[in-house]
Amino acid sequence: MNLEVMVGISGTGASSRPSRPANRKLFRTQIFAILFALTFAASASAGTKAEAKSSGTIVDSTMVWNGITRYYEVYLPPNLPANPPMVLMLHGTNFSFPPATPISLMWGWQGVSNEYRFILVKPASTYNSKSGQWNWDAYDMDEAFQSPPDDSGFLRQLIVNLTAQYSVNPKQVYVAGFSSGAQMAHRVGVEISDLVAAVVIASGTIVGQPAPPPITLPGPAAAPVSIQEWHGTLDGNIIPCGNGVTKYSGYKFYLATVDQSFNYWTGQNACTTFQNNLPLCEGAVPNPATTGNTATGCANNTEVQFIWEPNVGHSWQQENNTNRWLFFAAHPKPY
Repeated sequence: MNLEVMVGISGTGASSRPSRPANRKLFRTQIFAILFALTFAASASAGTKAEAKSSGTIVDSTMVWNGITRYYEVYLPPNLPANPPMVLMLHGTNFSFPPATPISLMWGWQGVSNEYRFILVKPASTYNSKSGQWNWDAYDMDEAFQSPPDDSGFLRQLIVNLTAQYSVNPKQVYVAGFSSGAQMAHRVGVEISDLVAAVVIASGTIVGQPAPPPITLPGPAAAPVSIQEWHGTLDGNIIPCGNGVTKYSGYKFYLATVDQSFNYWTGQNACTTFQNNLPLCEGAVPNPATTGNTATGCANNTEVQFIWEPNVGHSWQQENNTNRWLFFAAHPKPY
């Protein structure tokens, strides 16, 4: 059981508040007990710092951006090449209580990092002290934040800093994300694609907006970027079809569909060849006639993939990490 997966589910549901102080105290006690249990369960499946230290090096760091202290963790596998690739993993909604942060889990990446010799970076989003949630400020979710944190600016500067610090190959900077982090990964693809070669997205569509549809999609992407999207057919938290609703920190957002996300990226990348011409959704549900789609013949040799995960809910499927890395590795920047 992955803590961030579980918390990601909780984070997209309604936030309940007890009506009396005595109940509030009991509620907090129960929450801490649940989080402790989830933390223990997560360590068994997601990989722990102790496991990572046995084969690599962990560096916990901070930087200040937009007046906010930001946290991130770097995992350096053994035998790094002179100019290694780098993968940023953006977490889902998390309820870690400060000074704890969401950066400690490995998301199943450490073995893949060791084998393929890339740097793994796990930045934290920002904490909302009213809701107790860590979330990313994806499109268009400013309302869920006490003050919009400029996550896009933070991630851009982090990439610039770490690329210089670790002599990262600038053609091989990649970003992955789950849930809130997947929605932020879409924003990275739009706004930081001049630095990022490819993005992997799991359980996240490109926009969550306060107003009902029609959905307003982002403007042009900064540069062509390869996109690989994964979405469970049973995801009830970031609903893939039908412009469903999710909540962050008690605020309601209407979601873009996976078709709208896929079509945005194939249009931005000027793709010309498609595996099939079937829609990903049939009405408000996943289309049973297709397992996904792949678009090629795109600008700068980019590629756009969408993969349905049959009978999977709202979760990061770690067994797919090697395939995710191979997609990254096959799509460096050409310049």
